[in-house]
Amino acid sequence: IKVYSYEEMEQSGLPLDILEEMRRFGYARYDVFDGFDCISLEMLDYDDLLLSRGSVLLCLEKERMFCFTSKKEEIESLFLELSEKYTKDRILFSFFEWLTAGDDRAFDSIEQEVMALEQALLSAGKRDCVSEIISLRKRLMVLKKYYEQLWNVLDILIENENGLIDRKNLRSFQMLYRRTERRFQNVLNLRESVTQVRESYEAEVDISLNTTMKIFTVVTTIFLPLTLIVGWYGMNFDMPEYGWKNGYLFVSILSFLFLSAGILFFRKKKWF
Repeated sequence: IKVYSYEEMEQSGLPLDILEEMRRFGYARYDVFDGFDCISLEMLDYDDLLLSRGSVLLCLEKERMFCFTSKKEEIESLFLELSEKYTKDRILFSFFEWLTAGDDRAFDSIEQEVMALEQALLSAGKRDCVSEIISLRKRLMVLKKYYEQLWNVLDILIENENGLIDRKNLRSFQMLYRRTERRFQNVLNLRESVTQVRESYEAEVDISLNTTMKIFTVVTTIFLPLTLIVGWYGMNFDMPEYGWKNGYLFVSILSFLFLSAGILFFRKKKWF
């Protein structure tokens, strides 16, 4: 097993055009060539899913494995430790496990955030959770894309087209394949939970908006007869009431009666 930085790729003796092409990937990619396989992997930072710890390009042959990475010292130290205990196939399996070593902690953290946000919406009447929902959706999108592509990589790996993996070790990779499938399904479940929280938040916003609109509607309806009276007596005509000495009192009492009747009506209907 040999570890190189990306600047040292030409020292490996492998085709540079293939290596450069394999570096252009999203999160995970697997390509099969004549006599060797290439695996491109992103190393997620599970403490901050929107960041990356670096990337790794693995080239597998029957008896050798080349590693090109942006984190040479870290990967070299890991492979040195593993090579003292395991064969090449087992080292590759252990490396895949090391890549996802922090995912349980990340899943627990996201799940607790979702539960806390849902509880806040239901009990504390939280009114603004848009930023939290967007943050959760971004992180889960990263996890979904990562595990989806890693799942595809393991699917091709266990096909073992070039026969580079010993058959007795394929069961370990099949187990890893099923584990990655469960992790991918877990991400989908968390995305569904976030979607439910978002829908609950939208329902709360709609209810609040409907309540506000109902209050405005009630107030407008109560004062509508008074608006009619103002419009009626605001006309520039010589009305008989203008000459009546009790006209002002009559209009005041009439307005008060309309206002009281409107309030009593809406209170009886329990509309406010």
